[in-house]
Amino acid sequence: MLYFISVFVPLLLTIVLATYIIPRILVVSVKKDLVIPSETKGKGRLRVPRLGGVSLFPILVISVGATIVLLMTFFSPSFLEKEDKMTFVQYMFGLAGLTTMYLLGVMDDLLGVSITSKLLIELLAALLIPLSGLWLDNFHGLLGIFEIPDWIGMPLTVFAVLYITNAIPMLDDVDGLASGLAIIAFAVLGGVSYQAGEPLLMIVCAAMSGMLMPFFYRNVMVRRIGWRNIYLGDTGGLTIGYVLSFVVIVLSRMGGTSLPEGAIMACFGTLIIPMFDVMRVSVTRMINHRNIFQRDNNHIHHRLIQGGMRPMSVLVTILIISTFFIVFNVIGVWSEWNLSLLLVADVMAWIIVQLVISYFKNKNRDLINYG
Repeated sequence: MLYFISVFVPLLLTIVLATYIIPRILVVSVKKDLVIPSETKGKGRLRVPRLGGVSLFPILVISVGATIVLLMTFFSPSFLEKEDKMTFVQYMFGLAGLTTMYLLGVMDDLLGVSITSKLLIELLAALLIPLSGLWLDNFHGLLGIFEIPDWIGMPLTVFAVLYITNAIPMLDDVDGLASGLAIIAFAVLGGVSYQAGEPLLMIVCAAMSGMLMPFFYRNVMVRRIGWRNIYLGDTGGLTIGYVLSFVVIVLSRMGGTSLPEGAIMACFGTLIIPMFDVMRVSVTRMINHRNIFQRDNNHIHHRLIQGGMRPMSVLVTILIISTFFIVFNVIGVWSEWNLSLLLVADVMAWIIVQLVISYFKNKNRDLINYG
């Protein structure tokens, strides 16, 4: 019953709250002209509000808080028997970092923030996680690495938080892509949290999945039912990315105790698509002597569209690829495969995917040029 409530109460509560709040954000966004110009979305289409992400943080706090109160009322003291002072500190520091990311996103969506200022604020928020005593301290044999010294683990954790947090907003160009990938990741991480016996993390994952479902449904079904779709914006992207990075790091540290050795691969495996894609794009920009922070049309969803796919097909394709990687890594970890070989297999599979995309992209370009 404890785990049932930990999943379904925050899941249902966030779905209801998000469904209620989204239309009101749309009204405010349109009245205040906080929308993406119509010419960037195609002639004749509704202008798209960019403030959908402002609802995520308050809904998360309300749903998680209400669920915790309910569980403490009916299950105390068993609900928090595993928690200690250090865990409480980690969650409070994580909440402070999440608040910082959320406010940064709101400011960026409303007024715009320079790259330098944005990175400095993000760095401050990322630093709060290792400062709370939570950092990556063991690779469990991945690439031959086991225990990691603090002076390496702490900056590595900061880099991981920044990397994941900034990867999510880059997927908000295709309707439903960012929310769809995040829903899958949080669902799997929620299952891993159940295996680890962590109801608090289950609550967070269920809440994040629930609040993103109305966004996904609205953006995917918008053309069929005539609704106006909505962007998560930097506010939503940074919020989702920071929560994902926090949950992934917490669960990765449980490898060898509450979870199998190598749980780090299963956890980070939920984010292979955004992480590998950002790495590929960044390397490409550096090779071409371009600013790695300057946006372009070279992400995986752009390349699939350039290969002739429609946005809906792009969405389905990327979600299927992401699910494949997640299932493959979860099976590999729970079957105790060699982590280094598992990583090599992930990289090889990613390269094959990119080669296939390049083939169809070049083929479609040739058809356009000679057609």
